Amino acid sequence: LIALLAAAAATLSFGAYADAGDAPLTHSQASDQKTQSNADYKANKKLADANHALNKADCKENTSGGVARACKKDAKAQARQDKADAKLGNKAEKADIKADTK
Repeated sequence: LIALLAAAAATLSFGAYADAGDAPLTHSQASDQKTQSNADYKANKKLADANHALNKADCKENTSGGVARACKKDAKAQARQDKADAKLGNKAEKADIKADTK
C-alpha cells in the first residue's frame, strides 16, 4: 500500500515540470521545482528499498538454498537499477529546469 501511494505521488508530481509556454522560469520557480525533484528522487529511492525488502521476503518464502541466494542477489540488483534510474531521472529533471530558467 505504501509503495502504491509513493508511486502514485511520484507519477502525479511529474505534471509540475510541464513547460509554462515559452516563458522562462524565475529563480524561485526553478528552486521550487528542484526541491520537488529532489523529493521525488528520495521517494523513488525509498520505493526501491521497499520493493527490495518485498522481493527479498518473497525469495525467503518461495525458494531455498542456492536458488534463494540467487533470487536475493537478483532482488538487490533490481533495487540498484531502480535507484540508478531514479538518479538519472532526477539529473534530467534538474537539467531541464536549468535550461528553462532565466
